[in-house]
Amino acid sequence: MRKGHAVSQPLGTQRALVDILLATCNGERYLPALLDSLLDQSHQDWRLLVGDDASTDATLDILETYRPRLAGRLQVLPAPARQGVVRNFERLMRASQRDGAASFMSFCDQDDVWLPSKLATLLAAMRQLKASAGAQTPCLVHCDLRVVDEALALIHPSFIRHQRYDPARCSATALLSVNQVTGCAMMIDAALLELALPIPDAALMHDWWCALLAARAGLRFVDEPLVLYRQHRANQLGAKGRGAWARLVRLCRDAPGVIRRVRGLGTGTRAQAGALATRLAERGLDNAWVRDYLAWREAPLWRRVMNYRSHYTGPELDRCARLWWW
Repeated sequence: MRKGHAVSQPLGTQRALVDILLATCNGERYLPALLDSLLDQSHQDWRLLVGDDASTDATLDILETYRPRLAGRLQVLPAPARQGVVRNFERLMRASQRDGAASFMSFCDQDDVWLPSKLATLLAAMRQLKASAGAQTPCLVHCDLRVVDEALALIHPSFIRHQRYDPARCSATALLSVNQVTGCAMMIDAALLELALPIPDAALMHDWWCALLAARAGLRFVDEPLVLYRQHRANQLGAKGRGAWARLVRLCRDAPGVIRRVRGLGTGTRAQAGALATRLAERGLDNAWVRDYLAWREAPLWRRVMNYRSHYTGPELDRCARLWWW
């Protein structure tokens, strides 16, 4: 096992090995469909690193049944006790970093299905981004997703439009408040992996943390759905409706809970931004834009009213809720 990732090579000579980082936890129901979709990828230069978060069902048994078909590309990292999503992905990131063979990493959820061109398309976008941003720039590319139900029937052809996001136009400052990058739709490079670790306690999610670190110079959106994003009762996050009617229904059903979650997210985004400013400073990178954001968050309401739309993206109801409760 090699220690750390090698010095960047010219893109034309660089091996395109991708480490797929799959976090599992009691995923027996949907795991076979995911694994089949990985085997069907048009780009086959990949390894599967699985972090199992103390599953009590047949998840580990299913992985073992696929081991012969994965032909030496499977590594399972079981956890003796439940760690949670962020720490599970973090240990997968550390495992990839310690080995150092892969140039790129893709996060993977146990209940989704990847379309055959996912890795190849993101890899092509990553190469283009690296060519323009520079070999040493931490980079992240991400794509759209199709929202589907438990049986993979279509709910919406575009997760981005379903959520009323616009990642192609989302500024780094706006990303501090609203994450528009979905973990299972991303690919990162070794430079970003190095910058992201260790993931601080204040990071709200591993994917949001990585997106923020790449936001200023190394973030690109591929406007093509390459994942079937399965919605079911056990989803960690999922694709909730963001229309006015859907929001009104949620507010009527549980107004105190909605307000509590909004306020909690406000506290969390401020803490995450503080951790980001610290990490950038520690690595000798510009953090003035984060410090400006934090100063704006601390300003009185009458001052923030003047330019809150540049800091908070999305539907106006969302923007106003953040302005008032954050």
